[in-house]
Amino acid sequence: TVYPHVWPGDVPNDKIIAIEDTDNDGKADKSMVFADGLNIPTGIEWGDGGIYVGQNTELLFLKDTDGDGKADTRRVVLGGFGNGDSHQTINSFVWSPGGELYFGQGDGCESRVETPWGSSDLFQAGFYRFRPGRLQLHPLLDDFMGPGNPWGVAFDRWGQIFSIDGAGGVTYLSPGQIPSNHRHRIPTIGSPGGYCGIGFLDSSVLPKSIRTDFAIGDYKANRVKRFGVRPSGSGYSLKWKPHILQSKHRNFRPIDVKQGPDGAIYVVDWYNPITCHQDDAYRDPRRDKAHGRIWRVAAKGPAVKPVDLLKVPLKTVVESLGSTEYWTRYQAKRALSLHSRAAVAAELGRWVKGLDKKQSRYELRLYEALTAYATIEVVEPGLLGRVLHFEDHRGRAYAARMVGRWHDRLEDPLALLAERVLDEHPLVRMEATLACAAIPSEKSITVASQVVDRGVDRWIDYAFTQAAHQLQPHWSPAFQKGLISFSRPRHLAATLNKTGGRNVLNSLKKIAENSDLEVKARVSACAAIFSVGGGGELREYGLNRKRFEREGKYDADFHAQVLERLAHVARFRDVRPDDGLEDSLNELIDRSEVAVKNAALSLAGIWKVEDTEGKVLEAADDKALPVPVRATAFETLASIGAGSAKKLLRGYAGEPHAPELRAAAIRSLVEIDGEGAARQAALLFAKADLGKLDAAPTLAAFLERKDGAGVLADALEDAKLKSAVAENLLRALYSTGRLDKALVKVLNDTIGVTGQVPAYNENYIEALVGEALKKGDSKRGALLFKSSACVTCHRVEEKGGVIGPDLAAIGSTLSPQRIVEELLWPRRQVKEGYTVVQVVTSKGAVHQGYERRTRDSQASGDLVMRELATEKLVSIKKEHIIDKRETGSPMPTGLTALLSRPQLLDLIRYLSELGKNK
Repeated sequence: TVYPHVWPGDVPNDKIIAIEDTDNDGKADKSMVFADGLNIPTGIEWGDGGIYVGQNTELLFLKDTDGDGKADTRRVVLGGFGNGDSHQTINSFVWSPGGELYFGQGDGCESRVETPWGSSDLFQAGFYRFRPGRLQLHPLLDDFMGPGNPWGVAFDRWGQIFSIDGAGGVTYLSPGQIPSNHRHRIPTIGSPGGYCGIGFLDSSVLPKSIRTDFAIGDYKANRVKRFGVRPSGSGYSLKWKPHILQSKHRNFRPIDVKQGPDGAIYVVDWYNPITCHQDDAYRDPRRDKAHGRIWRVAAKGPAVKPVDLLKVPLKTVVESLGSTEYWTRYQAKRALSLHSRAAVAAELGRWVKGLDKKQSRYELRLYEALTAYATIEVVEPGLLGRVLHFEDHRGRAYAARMVGRWHDRLEDPLALLAERVLDEHPLVRMEATLACAAIPSEKSITVASQVVDRGVDRWIDYAFTQAAHQLQPHWSPAFQKGLISFSRPRHLAATLNKTGGRNVLNSLKKIAENSDLEVKARVSACAAIFSVGGGGELREYGLNRKRFEREGKYDADFHAQVLERLAHVARFRDVRPDDGLEDSLNELIDRSEVAVKNAALSLAGIWKVEDTEGKVLEAADDKALPVPVRATAFETLASIGAGSAKKLLRGYAGEPHAPELRAAAIRSLVEIDGEGAARQAALLFAKADLGKLDAAPTLAAFLERKDGAGVLADALEDAKLKSAVAENLLRALYSTGRLDKALVKVLNDTIGVTGQVPAYNENYIEALVGEALKKGDSKRGALLFKSSACVTCHRVEEKGGVIGPDLAAIGSTLSPQRIVEELLWPRRQVKEGYTVVQVVTSKGAVHQGYERRTRDSQASGDLVMRELATEKLVSIKKEHIIDKRETGSPMPTGLTALLSRPQLLDLIRYLSELGKNK
């Protein structure tokens, strides 16, 4: 095979091979090359009488027209798909119940595909939804909104959608069906892993305990996992179930799982010790290109005897839609494409008319008929209306989805959705909201917004948020001209709170002022005002205490929530209230309500309001206040450059004050007196119980200042710390994900280790691996992994940090030799996506994290980063960046220097066994 990259000078010649079981004994006994000359095809599916193939930049359609079993026509259906990464190109083709071809694309690719409907673009990872009959191609969850490396989509019996991610996780995909550019991440429902290939299991010959479950290829952990889903509000939650297959052989790599025509489960086993090309060389000789296989897992007893849908009359094909076998129903719709649309529509009509309402699967059969009409792109309003009023809510939900798809061929689609958006079941309401977003009308939002009347959970909220943004170009201009109105104020409030914008500022003000609305809606309206309003709006709707009175009673909790939103916005906007700012803030700082006081203190520091110094000083000195509030006061004193700040902070940074209060004072003192803060920090660390005091935030405060780490290193060296204290500090430093060479050296010297590792040597690695496998103890290694701050950066079994890669299956994906290399020389080969970027800003702040290129950042030139310290995405304006450089892996070289030889062996043994099946 060509993967991962064509050899220079070679001609790509990947193949599609047709494998046949001629005697139905469950084993293939015939194979034939259907097509060759391909270049790393990553998606393949039968349909429309041929084979759709995803290959690099192209979506191909191959067809055998003379019946010899070989493709003799090849047509490029669409082109312009990204191929920046050969294992993230368009992949994992699967048909929806309604005849849409779904496939994924990883974040290493960028697609710009021209269609008759305009350019269909995926800037990074996402999904495509392709409707061949109309050449419509919709990009879904673009720009880091969903899985980073999707490799599989599956549909349940009623068309609900689930996907998996090669980078980890299971996603309930149905809420993400709006092709919006508004960046809003969709949550996952399944734990991280390394998944490739997903299949829905629904056959009469499977055990009842397995039916309607999903099987997925957990290729990193050498197993085929299984999960079921159960209703949870408007969506679903996941429940893991016993594995279908697992192997202790690290070459077992299940990368696709599907149910076959006989009811058995078929598993594609890539059989390879290497699963990636970002961790190993393209030409690594260990890559196995000869031993892949397909496993068949069958239940005991007779298999299903499938109908040859290519050889039976159209009537039989249509009747197969009523089969109890999911595979038969799925493939019947593919076979319909071999007949004329008119003939299929007529036969479907006869079949529907003849169905018996008393049959147990009557509604499911009508649903299948509706999906068959959708597959051949024939609109059937009568049947759609019947399904919209099913007793089974899952049918109503799918019918609502179809209203959105058929909207341009229905007489009044919004009238059909108006009832469903208020349906008794939340799943139906969510699907109706999504359908409204597909109708490009200014009135669509007035229907969609009614969904807030029946309760909003996370899936409805996600759908409505994206619907409001997707429809904004249609409703916003009409709303400004008075051409549309909302039936209830809360509908308008919900819509404006989701979208904001200066053009709707007056409407947001009315929402914020409406005391009849719930507090949550008014808080959101204020937040939207702060995002787009001027200084006057910030003062009036944020600082004016009278705005938060009702019948003379002050609602401090409401005001505190609003002030917290204002503080969040103030950090990122160069806008501040106009005249009277100091008086407003002083009044609020003087309040007895702790939450109001704390937020006002924070705002005084963010805006550097010097005339609040007196009130801030009082709060900082108030022993009755909680430490977090006094810590905010400390920060504000330092921020505004108060003359009293240095003396006060020095006082509280030393004894006899509590360690937590001293640490808070030190963190603020760093800004105005780095050397003084460093001396106090050294004294604190020398005497404090670091088992109780978290030293990481204080260390981070020094690391975030341009010269902070250096002065702290000098102070720690002068302090003559005890070895145990230095060791605890070093672990705390590692837990921040940020390092400084001078600081690490001082701590290592104090501990009595060099922090140096030997030069890279393959013989040394082999010797270390051999000794670890003989003498190492994985149980002791597990305890060491947790106690050495490794879990601060890495996840294992869903526990730990996310600064570094998930290590749950590292033992099955990397060789012990490579694990040793990563431990001792982490910067020799940095895993893709984990190279740290360090940025120094004009204010002297130092940021470290992983750069994330988004659609907006590419256009503006600003830098978007997932910070190591907070794990949050931050945006740094390009004009504020003084210096930007890559610093390699966040994992420091020399981390193992704290370990004795037996401890190192234990850790290697533990990591080498992670993810392996025993």
